[in-house]
Amino acid sequence: MKYFIVRLAATVAAAFASVASAQDAGVRAKDVPTKVEYYYRVKWGSLRDFIALYEKNHAPLLEEMKKAGFVVETAIEYPFTHLAGGPRWDMRVTITYRDAAAAVNDPAWEKAWVEAKARLYKDQKKFEAQEAERFSLLEDHWDVLISDFPG
Repeated sequence: MKYFIVRLAATVAAAFASVASAQDAGVRAKDVPTKVEYYYRVKWGSLRDFIALYEKNHAPLLEEMKKAGFVVETAIEYPFTHLAGGPRWDMRVTITYRDAAAAVNDPAWEKAWVEAKARLYKDQKKFEAQEAERFSLLEDHWDVLISDFPG
């Protein structure tokens, strides 16, 4: 999780640095909703299991973060056509965060996430084991920060 946060933070920082000149002086990056697409390439034959674990453990946490105001919107999509090899992805989750801080490094997010996890999943060992199983079903996972600004 820490590696993911560091990688996403670098991506967000680079994206906002490249669009800073295009932004109005009155609009700061922290005030702009931030959209991130999370792509999952699942091992063949494991998609249903991956989705079941995602819906059981991860989606409820995102819903809690939405209630807390960190997340504006989430959407899950699956490709209609079959993709080959490298570009293949099986599930895309798009999350619109209220701002870049919520997407990357807001300490309040981490606190709310930990509290929601403790509240929703009383058996933390079971939760962690299921999350490890979910990630073991992946061939690859990558994140793409989406910008409405022309590059």
